[in-house]
Amino acid sequence: MNQTKNHSYNAFKKLGYPSKKLENWKFSNSKHLKSYNVINQDQSDIDIKQYLAIENALCFVNGKFVKESLNNFIYKNQISIGKTIEIEDNKIVKMPNNFQGESLFNLGIAKFNEGIFIEFKKGEKFDTEIKIINVYDKKTENMFIPVFNIFKLNKKNNISIIEKNVNNGLDSFNLKINKFICSDDSTLNHTIIFNDNTKSNLLGYNYYESGLNSIINVDSFNYESLFNKNFIQVDLNQAGSETTINTLNLTKNNEHVDNNILINHNSEHCISFQNVRNILQNKSTCVFNGKVIVADGAQKTDSNQSNKNLLLSKEATAYSNPQLEIYADDVQCGHGSTTGALDKDSIFYLQTRGIRKEQATQILIKAFAHEVIKQFSNDTIKNEAQDYIEKWMNG
Repeated sequence: MNQTKNHSYNAFKKLGYPSKKLENWKFSNSKHLKSYNVINQDQSDIDIKQYLAIENALCFVNGKFVKESLNNFIYKNQISIGKTIEIEDNKIVKMPNNFQGESLFNLGIAKFNEGIFIEFKKGEKFDTEIKIINVYDKKTENMFIPVFNIFKLNKKNNISIIEKNVNNGLDSFNLKINKFICSDDSTLNHTIIFNDNTKSNLLGYNYYESGLNSIINVDSFNYESLFNKNFIQVDLNQAGSETTINTLNLTKNNEHVDNNILINHNSEHCISFQNVRNILQNKSTCVFNGKVIVADGAQKTDSNQSNKNLLLSKEATAYSNPQLEIYADDVQCGHGSTTGALDKDSIFYLQTRGIRKEQATQILIKAFAHEVIKQFSNDTIKNEAQDYIEKWMNG
């Protein structure tokens, strides 16, 4: 791992901080991220008792894994767990070339010291969702916190993971690298809830590898993040695998959210769907940069991209760039993007039915969001999203 870290640091020094000249950073500014210092992850003032009491939760404090959280983890005998930094198998830690060309990804690899490698035992059942709780205290103020976690699903594992941050109103730069290795006939439901606060900076690199007939579902819900840039790459490497990515972003004030999604169809008979919806207030910005690549020989591919942006302010901005690269001839692929304000005729129609304009507006906003919320695989994120929209509209 030391050789990998040194190589990554040299790559970062060569590349420098990303500029808007780069396609993946065309609409996102990284200049403010230069001011954060690498945190000493052994320091913390948090009383973590309340988090350790949560059933089936793995807790991280300031990026450092809390071993005591295994005491209340019902699957502790059905997993093997270790530190990512101690892995010697390069195949396990290897990340895609697309990420390796990213300077801040290389900075994260070079500077991380914390993160876990979990392997789920073959043939075991995991009926209860697993929670990953990332807690940060005041020692993370103005700090850079890199973490690298790896999860390996073995054959026929069915795993649901909910990942959530508790930032407590701090100005920090959190860089999270996740790798999911999904073996044959496995199912992964990965839910990411971004709700740090209006000061936090979040940068995520999430990589998913499929096996034969594996299913990968990724749901994300974002609100109250000053800067959130999330890279997702799914490699459908074996026949019969499929992935669905559902994302809902709620932004206001000067918040900035950037979703960069790449799906590689590398084998035949694979399916992928992307459904990304953004609702923007004030001067906020949302970016969707999605690409599907269908390799030569990946016949019978079925893929669809959908990005819809609802602007609630004339000052809000949405950028959308759905892309298809197809090198096979027997495929069914489509993509679409729409951006606009609420339909005045729909508001007027509801008013003619005795509904006040403000209430009519909220009904239409909820209906827009519901089109992606209903696709979420986990009831927890469904309920949280529905509850928060009400608060967000009136906040």
